[in-house]
Amino acid sequence: MRPRTRAEGGGIEYWNVQSAGDYSVTGNYTSDSAKGRSLALEYLGYIGKHPTVGNATLLGCIVLDMIAQQAAKGLVLGFMSAVNDYSMTVARIVAGNVPSAGVPSPSLTRVVEEWRVADTRFSNEVTLTPGDHDELWQAKEDAETAMLREPCLSLADIRTKAEIALRDENVFDSIANCTIGSEHALRVFLRSLLGEELTPVDNGGN
Repeated sequence: MRPRTRAEGGGIEYWNVQSAGDYSVTGNYTSDSAKGRSLALEYLGYIGKHPTVGNATLLGCIVLDMIAQQAAKGLVLGFMSAVNDYSMTVARIVAGNVPSAGVPSPSLTRVVEEWRVADTRFSNEVTLTPGDHDELWQAKEDAETAMLREPCLSLADIRTKAEIALRDENVFDSIANCTIGSEHALRVFLRSLLGEELTPVDNGGN
């Protein structure tokens, strides 16, 4: 956001975001998508702290400026996908489709978001550009491992991790078939549901 000058008619420009550039260049779309999600989390954190009548129209103002500026697709979809994730969670609570209205802990929310960003970045690059994606694959694997290891602090945390495991085929396959260090991924995952942070095994025999 930025204040408009008097020559521009005053007021606020609600979407003042620079695109990474031409999407034919490797990484630009991914960069925009990640930036859009990051800005959405900033927006959500802000309205969470300031749920005022004025801020009730803030999302609409942002979208109108996106339209007026013909904002880059990656920025728009990245921003909206993060907002939609939160909207679906709240909608499920309103609809009574969850056992309780608890929300995941900040620590789990953070690792889940980092995993989603890494997974999206990898998927976008593989889809849009040919070539070697080993670095992005490793980042995706590291983020997934961190998410699987993160100990649950509440029933909401357990529900969140269980839903990810059941709904994401790749995560489910990792839990069923892979190892994390010297431990089977399923054991790591189940211990995390009990709130236990796995202590790495000392392979030196100590």
